[in-house]
Amino acid sequence: MISLGLRLVVNGGREAVTRLVILTVAVGLGVGLLLTAVAATNAAVTWNNRHAWFWTGTSSVAPHDAAAGTAPLWWHPVGDFFDGRQIERFDVAAAGASSPVPPGLPRDPDPGTYYASPALVALIRDTPASELADRYPGRLAGTIGDAALPSPDSLVIVVGRTPAQLAQTRDTVQVRSVNDVLPGSFVPPGTTCGGPHCRPAPNPEGLAYFPNDAGGGSSSVDLILAVVALAILTPVLIFIGTATRLSAARREERFAAMRLAGATRGQVSLIAAIESTAAAVLGTAIGFGLFFLLRIPVAGIPFIGQPFFPAELTLSLSDILLVAIGVPLFAALAARMALRRVYISPLGVARRARPKPPGAWRVIPLLAGLAELGFWTVHGHPASGSGQIQAFASSFFIILVGLFIAGPWLTMAAALAMARWTSRPATLLAARRIGDDPRAAFRAVSGLVLALFITTAAVVAITTQDAKETTPSGTAAQSNLMTDQIAALSPSGSRVTDPGPAAPAAALAARLDAIGGIHGVAVLRVDPALTIPGTFHDLNVNQSGQGVPVPADVVSCAQLATVPGLGRCPAGATAAAIPAGALGPNDFLANQDTSGFTWPAANVPAARLDALGVDALGVETDGTTTAIEQARTVLETEPAYPVLNPPSTPEDYVVADVASNNGYQQLANVVILVSLPIAGCTLVAGIAAGLADRKRPFSLLRLAGARLATLRGVVALEGAVPLLSVAAVAIGAGFAGAAMFAQEAQQHPMVAPGAAYYLLTAGGILVSLGIIAATFPLLARITGPEVARNE
Repeated sequence: MISLGLRLVVNGGREAVTRLVILTVAVGLGVGLLLTAVAATNAAVTWNNRHAWFWTGTSSVAPHDAAAGTAPLWWHPVGDFFDGRQIERFDVAAAGASSPVPPGLPRDPDPGTYYASPALVALIRDTPASELADRYPGRLAGTIGDAALPSPDSLVIVVGRTPAQLAQTRDTVQVRSVNDVLPGSFVPPGTTCGGPHCRPAPNPEGLAYFPNDAGGGSSSVDLILAVVALAILTPVLIFIGTATRLSAARREERFAAMRLAGATRGQVSLIAAIESTAAAVLGTAIGFGLFFLLRIPVAGIPFIGQPFFPAELTLSLSDILLVAIGVPLFAALAARMALRRVYISPLGVARRARPKPPGAWRVIPLLAGLAELGFWTVHGHPASGSGQIQAFASSFFIILVGLFIAGPWLTMAAALAMARWTSRPATLLAARRIGDDPRAAFRAVSGLVLALFITTAAVVAITTQDAKETTPSGTAAQSNLMTDQIAALSPSGSRVTDPGPAAPAAALAARLDAIGGIHGVAVLRVDPALTIPGTFHDLNVNQSGQGVPVPADVVSCAQLATVPGLGRCPAGATAAAIPAGALGPNDFLANQDTSGFTWPAANVPAARLDALGVDALGVETDGTTTAIEQARTVLETEPAYPVLNPPSTPEDYVVADVASNNGYQQLANVVILVSLPIAGCTLVAGIAAGLADRKRPFSLLRLAGARLATLRGVVALEGAVPLLSVAAVAIGAGFAGAAMFAQEAQQHPMVAPGAAYYLLTAGGILVSLGIIAATFPLLARITGPEVARNE
């Protein structure tokens, strides 16, 4: 029987060879997409895990147990920016030869040397030294290896210092191991962890430092896997399953004839499996070749906001075996399922018996998925990050499966409604044909229907998250303002606990004033006895709603006048009071435009002002990259004022706040851009299969006098009715699911997408209708009299 099956594959005439070629190509494309999705998932997990060492010494991760005799490593992480790009900087000093070494480095850098990532080395080389290179003392000792970098675009530097230098530097810790495990939940410094999704910091002795490029946390691995499994692999598997059903009706007739001639079920199953498996094996080989051919270009696509290293876009042995064995096995199972009518009644197939219509029970799984999502919205989702992902992924998976199960019944209902309200021949024929086999009618458009659901849910989630992000919106003076928080703050962020020395501030201000494009410098100084009404600080309001007095800094009105982004003094005052710590990265000025504020007068004599310790500096720039980066370099290299968080502009705050969100947004964009083409391929395969199966009935209709225009109308309606009817339900389910997800997971009311979504959806539907219309020229060829005669 095996040899007979192979002969039927290759010696079955032109139709058999054509079917084999089309099926092989279709499976090859599907397998190539499947391998790319799996490899990209592996690369995303590697990308995420490579952020682990950025968290070394912070309060978000527990310290590791170091081996006995390990010398400590002085560790001082410093966030940094350059022209809207984030930089991770680590100043280190080895206390001995056994001190831990950061990944990607052959050894700890000597004092006066540094290791930098290749992207940062290129940036330093191409940028004037006063804007970037002067921040990093010494010379380049080498580049950081790829094994330590999340992406080829990562900007990372490790600067060598002496133990004596870092021992006197604030915000420095000693570590005996470099972290290699990501924290599960992120709590940025200056925010409150009071909800069920936050967990206590495991290392209270660590630094309150939050890396600029933080990765996604350990729970994001589960999120990436869930997204790929639901939104990419499901459409790919549907496409492969649809492709394996090419000429299904013709094969049913042939196998029914074999059964009537005496072939057993097992023999028919074996022949069907051989036909499908042969094409699947060839297609799998093509898919592997396609993946390895496109692996390097695909690695450059920023799936999660950053490109991957090509070496990380790899497949494990289990991935290779699963695809190489699973796809042919899946094709064989699909072929067997397609022959269930032959097994039950071969005579019924030969006589074109009508299959049993789908029942209304098919909508139950769809409603169950929406109900489960509603349950999480009403009763709350699990507290852990992995639990949340499992809960929401389960709900969306049930909705996806529910749409696929409910599709045939919804298609049949639309066909019955269409037949009830029309008397046109083409419409009646299309309604009758859809009603005879709604499963086949829906199967052709199933990929596009699921893609529309995925696109709707993803776009709404992105739009809601974008609306949730807080973006400073100030005047031109506010956007040109650079602030530098010098003093250490209390855990609440409202009280200065360690001000910087007073003396260097005047010289530093003079150095900044000498830079072209700097319009003014304001030094905020600490007066322990000074307070201002809490109405100037929205975080300090008591239960009665009255403002609570808060500690304040004092600033010279002469200096404040040169920095309009910080506000202004009242008329006649010589000094003003501003909330202490207001220039911190997560505090007052990070969220408000204060350029129009009039601050209270401070009764501090000018003679005493210069003797007070320094809390922060505000620098008014002209907004150019040259002025901003030169000022940032001067501020970062002032030895009297070491930094943990870099001098920043409001735009830098935006970059830091939305970096992780941009990664997830890019992942959603990739899902949309991948699922829609896959859906288009599924539609093409479904239309091709439908045309091949309808050659004989259409040719008989033409012999009976049906016009070609009528047949074209039948083809158009057979594709458009299930597409439009089920797509409407899918889009509605996408909006409903996204609304409940936004309410519970994103903690924000759903925000409707913009015009781009509606244009994308309309464009996708129009393209799909165009694919259906593209088959019209073929009708004349496949419905001629010779086709009926040959059949």
